[in-house]
Amino acid sequence: MVLPFFILSFGFVARFIYDRLETGNKKLPSWDRWSSLFFKGIEWSLIILIYFAIPVLFLSLLPESFFVFLVNPKFVISNLNIGGFFILYFSFFLGFVAMFFLPMGLMLFSDSGSFVEAIRFRKIYEHIKNRLNNYLFAYLLTVFLFSLDFFLHLLLNMYSLQFGLILTYFLFVWIGFIVILISASLFIESF
Repeated sequence: MVLPFFILSFGFVARFIYDRLETGNKKLPSWDRWSSLFFKGIEWSLIILIYFAIPVLFLSLLPESFFVFLVNPKFVISNLNIGGFFILYFSFFLGFVAMFFLPMGLMLFSDSGSFVEAIRFRKIYEHIKNRLNNYLFAYLLTVFLFSLDFFLHLLLNMYSLQFGLILTYFLFVWIGFIVILISASLFIESF
């Protein structure tokens, strides 16, 4: 149930970025033409998977699986030794690096519709370099907001019996979607 929501929400954000770049319209787009949202969301998902393949690969070296980490990070972290913490921190570092270039890749993809534009790293680097201050602000705020969402998720996960596990994950996903929309608006301004 969560995966189709992510795919549709990625398609929604792609439509939001395209509309804003093409028309300057600052309103959120409608949720109509679900098939279009779905296919754009699949394209965004593939781009995100390409960017995060290496960090996830390192994260998969942990004693527990990547999916166990997403579902119950407290359990995985509590069972790590020094090597496990090194792997965890190194994969987070690689994730932050990937997350730095990913928004511009998604912006170029949303603007052109070409999958290749999302992975043309020289062009991505040039775009970022030309708008570094605005882009850096958008990136740092995005990292801060996603970190806040993740730490809230960890906190609520510890007390999931009181709040309810489904409510905890719903809140995590919903806040994540709002953070993506805020981030998209900021990155549009740096495009």
